[in-house]
Amino acid sequence: MAFYIQLGFESHPFLKTNADEEESLQSYFVPPPYFDAIIGDSNSPNSSVVLAPRGAGKTAQRRMVEAASNASRYLAVTYDRFEFSAGQKISDITLQYHLRNLITRILISFLSYLSEWPDVSKNLSKEEKKQLTVFIHAYLGDLTGDSMQEFLNELKSLPDKFKNFWSRHVGFMESVINFLLKAYDLEKIDLPDAKQEEKRLGETYKFQLESLLELVRKIGFKSIYVLVDRPDETEKTGNDPKRTYQLIQPLMRDLELLGLSGYGFKFFLWDKIEPFFRSDARPDRVPQYELKWNRKSLKEVLSKRLLAFSRGKISTFDVLLEEPCSIDDQLCLMANGSPRNLIRLCERILAIQGDRDPNARRISITAIDQATVSHSEKICIENYGENILKDLQRVGRELFTTNFVANDILKISANGARNKITSWVNLGIVSQVGTVIIPPATRPTYLYGVVDPCVVRVMHRAIPFEEFVQDRWLPCGHCITDNLINIDLYPEGEDPVCRQCGRKLI
Repeated sequence: MAFYIQLGFESHPFLKTNADEEESLQSYFVPPPYFDAIIGDSNSPNSSVVLAPRGAGKTAQRRMVEAASNASRYLAVTYDRFEFSAGQKISDITLQYHLRNLITRILISFLSYLSEWPDVSKNLSKEEKKQLTVFIHAYLGDLTGDSMQEFLNELKSLPDKFKNFWSRHVGFMESVINFLLKAYDLEKIDLPDAKQEEKRLGETYKFQLESLLELVRKIGFKSIYVLVDRPDETEKTGNDPKRTYQLIQPLMRDLELLGLSGYGFKFFLWDKIEPFFRSDARPDRVPQYELKWNRKSLKEVLSKRLLAFSRGKISTFDVLLEEPCSIDDQLCLMANGSPRNLIRLCERILAIQGDRDPNARRISITAIDQATVSHSEKICIENYGENILKDLQRVGRELFTTNFVANDILKISANGARNKITSWVNLGIVSQVGTVIIPPATRPTYLYGVVDPCVVRVMHRAIPFEEFVQDRWLPCGHCITDNLINIDLYPEGEDPVCRQCGRKLI
């Protein structure tokens, strides 16, 4: 019997960390405070931008916007795949590139729904039929059944029955255009005329979007939502925030497009692009939202997930332990504001406990201890690399000054230590938490603190987890930030302060 079943779950609650792969996401989705604003009013939609770290739930939000489309009667069109032709560079990407991709996806979505509205297609005016024919020739003329399936896989909100509609009627190598012209009683356009019409269309992309909206409204939708996700996951952007923003900049800086009546452009983006986006941003016209999770909200994420996978029987991780110890708060502390990291940590705990004792029906604190170290080390290497982690382990404490790193640990110049610390700050591992005076010096010096709990855990991997948390966890009563520091590291006479708001912790 699988270990998760012995614990009381019907299926593994922590198996998947990619929201697109989670079939029951709706049952345990926790909406952030601004989620209703993202959905907005489908009668008069607006565009918006969500900025969040990786693993914070951008794609989960996008999926829930898709899920709300039927009830709110908007056509949700997902745009999360960016194809590049041979030799094409990020700098070659234009607004026309994006608009052509979007129009293709809107058109396929419309034609899919139209299959269930035969009266609409029959009652289209002669001019509307000609317009639809031109769209099909211009955007779907080269598609075959297999290439159509690729588009359908991208259109996440399109019901499966419509995806099956295409596979039933268009063979793997068959032309899509021939089927469409016959199915919707449209006239074929001669090649010279088709090329001429396509050239004309290329000059009027925004007009085409307006024309498509009118067609979409005929099948009962009020508006069209374009959901832009994952531009940082392409072969040409990867881990580069500047290149990521460069890819979508043509869309994000065109206020006329983002304000197009009847359209709502919703961007779900990596927060690292913000410095590059800042000069183009117009929050007065296109609202921006930051997705952040505190420990309390992560506990809700964990609880709803446990309930969903146990048919409402398990609401806390703590009840799974041999000796309950309010572990949920501690796991959420280690997740550092990331739902994905919370799921990964919990999966690691189950894996280690199952390996230690396949017949166990509860989780030991020893498995928790081992999992927090194993998980933290993996996260640190993924995010920062082994060399940086080794340097931080040599530092060995979560509070330090430049002189301590230079003279006592790395044996390098003050400038060399300062450069290293600056790189750690830029990576989000360390932040300045105040100034201190360390005798015999009489002038204050910067005090730095490690703010990533996974790094602190790896630094102190030999300390049992219960003791590790008890000695270092200081929640701020003012701003509720979780500080993970050993206050004994503060020089005598210096008060420990919150790394976020700077107020005294004791």
